[in-house]
Amino acid sequence: MLNTSDEGQPGWRVAPWPVWAFGLLLAVAVTLPTVIGAARTPDGWAFTGAPAVPTGTRWDYNVQIARMWQGYEPTSALFKLPVTHEDHRAIPLVQGFYVGLGALGRVAPVGLPVLYHTARFALTVLLPPTLWIFSGRFFNDSTGRWMTVLFGTVVGGWSWILLVLAPAMTAKVSPIEFWLVDAFNLLGALYLPHFTAAIILQIAIVLLVDAWIAQGGIVRLGGLTLGLSLLSLIQPYVVPLMASLVGGIVLLALAERRLPLRRVPWLAVPLGVHGGLSLYQYLAMRGDPVWRSFVEQNQTLSPAPIYYLTSYLPFLLPIVLGALRGRRGAYNRRFFLPALWVIAVAVLLYSPLPTQRRYLMGVQTPLAVLAARGWISGVLPRLRPRSRPLVTTVYLMFGSIALVVMIGGNIRASDPKENPALYVSPDLRQALAWLDEHAGRDELVLTTVSGAEPGSGGLLASMAGQRVFIGHWMETADFDAKVDALERFYGAETPDAWRRDLLDAIGASLIWFDATARELGAWNPASAPYLTREFASDEVSIFRVDRAALAAAD
Repeated sequence: MLNTSDEGQPGWRVAPWPVWAFGLLLAVAVTLPTVIGAARTPDGWAFTGAPAVPTGTRWDYNVQIARMWQGYEPTSALFKLPVTHEDHRAIPLVQGFYVGLGALGRVAPVGLPVLYHTARFALTVLLPPTLWIFSGRFFNDSTGRWMTVLFGTVVGGWSWILLVLAPAMTAKVSPIEFWLVDAFNLLGALYLPHFTAAIILQIAIVLLVDAWIAQGGIVRLGGLTLGLSLLSLIQPYVVPLMASLVGGIVLLALAERRLPLRRVPWLAVPLGVHGGLSLYQYLAMRGDPVWRSFVEQNQTLSPAPIYYLTSYLPFLLPIVLGALRGRRGAYNRRFFLPALWVIAVAVLLYSPLPTQRRYLMGVQTPLAVLAARGWISGVLPRLRPRSRPLVTTVYLMFGSIALVVMIGGNIRASDPKENPALYVSPDLRQALAWLDEHAGRDELVLTTVSGAEPGSGGLLASMAGQRVFIGHWMETADFDAKVDALERFYGAETPDAWRRDLLDAIGASLIWFDATARELGAWNPASAPYLTREFASDEVSIFRVDRAALAAAD
């Protein structure tokens, strides 16, 4: 645990074993849908490991595994977008979390999907102890720390009440706890391990700033530099938020004379590295047209404020009750940091930046601290002592409804009959095996997407590490134009010369022809003299583009 004096100076200790046990319990809970999905796999089939709901998370899962393939291949030292056909600049260090995880796969005795979920499990275990240590900056007792851990993990959103109060509104944008996985710590842990890694790093950075202010030293400054560097590689957009937090902590320390002014310039080292790495990634992406398309399609703007207000209502209610204590107010200077953190996020959510809602990641951490303080100081004193444990338990359980619904929904929807796209049939496994044996990873395959499903593009990128024509609404350059091109490609009325021109222009080596491709139009690649069928099963055929025949036809 972390002990804090009245002056807020932290001292380090390890979180007690019940906190670690709680972390293990949460890790089991968020991994249960994956384990049950794997257990439901029919004989001869394979489980992709992708989440069932919301469907949009399958797209992200596929590209994260595809990134891991780039780290797994010994020749893949630099990162490129794996789900677009255009040749483009490789940018070192981008998406380093998954590339590094893939490199670990070279020595790990498990497949990349298993390694992905192992990382997700391990980081979830680590989250409660990290929150416990962070809570020691504000609470000297175990009650406050446990409340912070609980508010920081199991409590979710209440914007689902809009389904009853404003059904017309939710017909356009559904309650955010059912799709905006950035918004809550444990919801992110249910899907993406790098979200949890970023949240843990945020906490570590704040504690390292505290430690450096209190005790100084090159080692602590180096640790702060390393933490900020890693965070900028995992979430490069986070610079404005971390600059606000570090700057706020430093200004308060200067005002309270806990930090001599002559030491402040040393912070130029960690902040400069942090900002420099993020600026490097931004400029490198803007300098290449394919990467620029990725940046422009990565528009994650915020929904209306009512969604945030209702979703974070379980935290706001105890915060308001704590603030209403008048002269006996629950919040003092110790709580300057979480208040600043929440305010900074609220401003960034509607600032003119293309990644607005991404600033939500980790905001549950300061909200948990403030809600824990409000509950202890503003709610519990209003209750009879004997009723306090019951009311607290009921409130926390009610706050966890959205999380329970999401875990339960993923378990229910992982049935192979309900979501066959989560599983790879024997036919598809044979086709993937053929690709592994007869196609190079860098050979481009003409793939498709299917409405809300990632289709063959996502499947080949994640399960085979294959370079594909289309595979993700954001990371495939000019995604909408490629969807239109595929519909025209398979349309029976399309001139064959147009198809040949497309195959030549994109440099396709192979065509993956499956049910999704057949749904796009009546044209069959078997009728083309410049295509050779090299694999066929009941579900899929793989055609190789004959360059000589293609040139002769032209």
